[in-house]
Amino acid sequence: MKTVSFQGTQLSPGQQRRLEQQRQVQAFMNPVLAEQVAQTIKVLEVRKEQGAKPEKQWTLVSESRGTTCIADWMGY
Repeated sequence: MKTVSFQGTQLSPGQQRRLEQQRQVQAFMNPVLAEQVAQTIKVLEVRKEQGAKPEKQWTLVSESRGTTCIADWMGY
């Protein structure tokens, strides 16, 4: 059995910035909003662990190829 120690492990500068930003945001959030955010993050983590794909934010409305017919363009 291996024993692993993370003593002396340091965060990268990007991780430090993100952690500091999270701390600043949590200081300003009201308790109700903080609870809703925590629940949402928990649900997203569960979905990520299960391998669910994120919801689509963009959908294709129409797809056209080539040039338009000159008659259509002129209104005939």
